[in-house]
Amino acid sequence: MRFSEPMSSVVPGLHGRVLGVLARTDRALTGRSVASLLHSPASPSGVQKVLDDLVSNGVVIAEPAGRARLYTLNRDHVAAAAIDQLARLRDVLLERIKAEAESWTIPATAIWLFGSTARGQGDADSDLDLLIVRPDDVDDSEPGWLEQVETLSAHASLWSGNSCEVVEYSAAEIRDLISQGERIVTELRRDALPIAGRTPQQTLNRQAG
Repeated sequence: MRFSEPMSSVVPGLHGRVLGVLARTDRALTGRSVASLLHSPASPSGVQKVLDDLVSNGVVIAEPAGRARLYTLNRDHVAAAAIDQLARLRDVLLERIKAEAESWTIPATAIWLFGSTARGQGDADSDLDLLIVRPDDVDDSEPGWLEQVETLSAHASLWSGNSCEVVEYSAAEIRDLISQGERIVTELRRDALPIAGRTPQQTLNRQAG
């Protein structure tokens, strides 16, 4: 999955990227505004050609606004629900990971997304990075624990098409990282997104216990 522009994972090229922008807002946008909201640059003329094509197919509505035209996704089009779902691929993936994590027989203290995928910058070749905080009373070689971590990693890879890389710490090890001022703590405070259990804010403050 291209986490920066999930729609383009299924609808390749500029069409998918433009649809992704329009699906994320109900505001009417000019062609230049659409181009400016793309994650990676595209020429205004290229964006305009795509918009014209989408308008001709009824997927996008164009309305005059002075010398400009304003574009919105046609929410009544039969394809609108599918477009919205494709635009939400990243959210759907995280919801699946959360649902599986919350079904664990040995609950994790916390599970977070981090790295480029958390920042919305990952592409099809990027790893899906999960940080899992293990309770202090659970040994890292506990068979039940290992099985559920390995299963989640395999499922996340299957669901996304990206390699899922798991970084695991015990709660005590997280406290040590905080007290030592390790760089990863700064990165997690900045980027980590909560999936299950304690949030980064709850866990990474210096008084976390």
